Amino acid sequence: MPVDDDLRRDFEAFMKENDSSLSSVARRYAGFNGLPGPAAKDIAQDALCIAWKAWGKELAGADSGRRLAFVYVTMSHKAREEQRFRRRGGELHDPAGMVGLEERRVSFEDRQLARNALRLLSDAMAELLDEERLILDLAIAGVPRGQIATQLDVTTTNVTTRLHRVREKLRRSIGPDMLAELGIGRGENRREVHNGNRR
Repeated sequence: MPVDDDLRRDFEAFMKENDSSLSSVARRYAGFNGLPGPAAKDIAQDALCIAWKAWGKELAGADSGRRLAFVYVTMSHKAREEQRFRRRGGELHDPAGMVGLEERRVSFEDRQLARNALRLLSDAMAELLDEERLILDLAIAGVPRGQIATQLDVTTTNVTTRLHRVREKLRRSIGPDMLAELGIGRGENRREVHNGNRR
């Protein structure tokens, strides 16, 4: 079946416009799941392949936020699949080796603190249920709550409640200060998207 040129151009424009965000989120998901840096590229590519199949269907005419949320959800699932596969083979990496950590112009002590924080967060997130992990992954990626609600087919209020419960769970595991330093403490992900899909 021939590919519609307009559809292809639309998809390519989306990838070009969001290349930096998609790469950044894929690296973060890989790092938090104890996966090596190169796995981030595979996670992003697999998610985009799935998105392309949905481009002319459920994502047809969707705005960029809705499409990004779809890709991020798929990335989250792919990262967890890869984590489970590598865990069975004993190939998981220390999350402290998360891509980009060495690029920051900070002191040795700060880098060590960041590594310790990532280890603690990775251990705590491994204890979350898949549903809890997904909603947190989306929040970490900066997906607005309205878009998370659309993706998960729940209300925005429900998303807020779930996020609060997950964050409280993590706070008990690693402490509120560490959680805030990692960008998933109180006050994060406050952007709302108003749409007609609230339920």
